[in-house]
Amino acid sequence: MRCPKCQFDHALQTTECLKCGIFFSRYHAPLESAANQVHPDVAMAVSAPPALAEHATAVDDAISRADARNELKYRILALPLALLLARLAAGTPLRMAAAMLAMVLHESGHAITAWLTGRWAVPLLWVTPHGQERSWGIVLLVTAAILFGGFLAWKAERWGWVLAAGAVLLLQLIALSSPAEAMIVFFGDGGAMVLATLLMATFYAPRESRLYKSWGLRWGLLVIGALSFMHVFLMWTGPLENLPFGEIEGVNLSDPSLLTEMYGWTVLQMVDRYVRLGTVCLAALLALYVWGLASAYLELRRSPSSEQQHSLANR
Repeated sequence: MRCPKCQFDHALQTTECLKCGIFFSRYHAPLESAANQVHPDVAMAVSAPPALAEHATAVDDAISRADARNELKYRILALPLALLLARLAAGTPLRMAAAMLAMVLHESGHAITAWLTGRWAVPLLWVTPHGQERSWGIVLLVTAAILFGGFLAWKAERWGWVLAAGAVLLLQLIALSSPAEAMIVFFGDGGAMVLATLLMATFYAPRESRLYKSWGLRWGLLVIGALSFMHVFLMWTGPLENLPFGEIEGVNLSDPSLLTEMYGWTVLQMVDRYVRLGTVCLAALLALYVWGLASAYLELRRSPSSEQQHSLANR
């Protein structure tokens, strides 16, 4: 027999422990009595589950309201501060980092435009080789990819992505009917501004999306987009002598030189088109900003107030 107090193992059946001296009969009685009693907290939980459920609901509502309040603050400050800080960074050594980020979007803009016009393209650092002739195989491949993406979005009932697929399909039709070479060149910096705008727009992704749930990804894309956009936009709204005319060593003429010398654009015409595109991007961001504020405010209004939560918790 093993003593319930000191765990000493008795070889003989005794009525008391040979080591600590307790009487087994007296020790077991309080244990059995305690085991037969129900803890008051447990009894309350068993007898009143509705109260616990209401309390849990009140806690959930409080968390939801706090999240909605924080989201409203983020939407008030995030986009304006990101653009303002990106503007200030343009006059600091951080402009080199912004230039590198903008360069990635710049080459991506060349490549995406080439794909939409039915040409192969490979975006690299500082240069994007692309085909000179349209390939209908590439046209069909890009169209199929757009339609397949739209179909998947439709099956998942992601109507925003369905509209995005429709917009890209419309862009492909426009690209196929436009002068391809000049468009590919123009949408280096033009594509950088558009892609940077899209990166900033991801800040307003739905709550259930990974973009929203990943704090680093959400804010990181906002910062990258703001730095890249402001770097390109400031260049085209600044003095003309700051425009990168000339030849890129080992590559070709720069984009402004190609547009003016090979495709007959005047300098003022080229600058005006870039500035107009940048202004459209800013207008789209402003509309998104207003919508984001309105939706966050309405979400906060729909969440229970602190008085409602307190009354629910005290029921």
